[in-house]
Amino acid sequence: MVGQSLGSYFNSLQFCVRVSSGGEAILHAVNRLIEDCGSDVGLSMLLVDFQNAFNLIERAAMLREVRHRCAGLSRWVEFCYSNPARLYYGDHTLWSSQGVQQGDPIGPLLFALVLQLLVCKMRDTFDVCLRAWYLDDGTVISDTLVVGKVLQLIMEERPRLWLHLNVEKTEVFWPLENPRSRLVGVFPPNIARPLRGVKLLGGPANSNFDFGGKLVMQRVTKTIALMDRVSKLDDPQCELLLLRACTGVSKLYFALRTCPPSTFEAAQRTFNGALRSSLERIVTASGPGFGDWQWRLATLPFAYGRLGVYSAGDVRHYAFLASRLQFAGLQTRLLWHAGVVGLG
Repeated sequence: MVGQSLGSYFNSLQFCVRVSSGGEAILHAVNRLIEDCGSDVGLSMLLVDFQNAFNLIERAAMLREVRHRCAGLSRWVEFCYSNPARLYYGDHTLWSSQGVQQGDPIGPLLFALVLQLLVCKMRDTFDVCLRAWYLDDGTVISDTLVVGKVLQLIMEERPRLWLHLNVEKTEVFWPLENPRSRLVGVFPPNIARPLRGVKLLGGPANSNFDFGGKLVMQRVTKTIALMDRVSKLDDPQCELLLLRACTGVSKLYFALRTCPPSTFEAAQRTFNGALRSSLERIVTASGPGFGDWQWRLATLPFAYGRLGVYSAGDVRHYAFLASRLQFAGLQTRLLWHAGVVGLG
């Protein structure tokens, strides 16, 4: 109920509260802007990183915003957060007096309310091509000098909200770097400057094929390592359940929905071999008789259950296109000031 009432307040600024798959939409919108304007040397993209943000936000500001924006929730929030909570560590007792509690279902909403104070000031001060926040992950794309001023504003305002900027993990990127970004005072000297691409909300934001392919392969490698660990349970039923629900292709769904299909050519062959090997071991104890028809039958829940398709080729095309088209309206809102609003 509260999330619905705050929809217009967060509108087109934060995409985490009451926004379905906002992270995917942000990633697609950023990549569409890079595809369309990547050769514009005057632009830069800023990826903001806050240190331990949820645990450090200022509670007085949080309680004040809750009373102002969602009064119906204020009594409960004050009951939970107006007094420090005890944290026990061995024989020691610590007092938690900052931030929101780990695992609190309304924690993201409370954090977003405090962050919105900073986000609104940025909106009212600067005209940018794209601005998008997913909790403590902020993305801003605009003229390089404007992006530098946005970062300065964040650094000036953060102490008031107890948001601690991690400059060394905050990144500045664009396919063609603007020489003005190296001018003294535009960006801190210790800010990260990746050259080939950046990892944004778990996916690649870049125009470099090798960068995206490497990121996908890293994810596949981690998934295969999990599949190997599951095999140590020595319990076929549990192994199959975990393989289907947690450690199989489910680990790759986000990559399938956010990365260009061409980046999966090598990764899918590696993953396919590992998945087949795991299923052979579970179903036949790696014995004879696991033919192609059995392989297709065994992998049916993976290929057909969530993606709605069967062949590997169809998966590569369908997953990416459906994701881009599904959030077309949300991407248009993100790209409204950039002029990149058509699906093309």
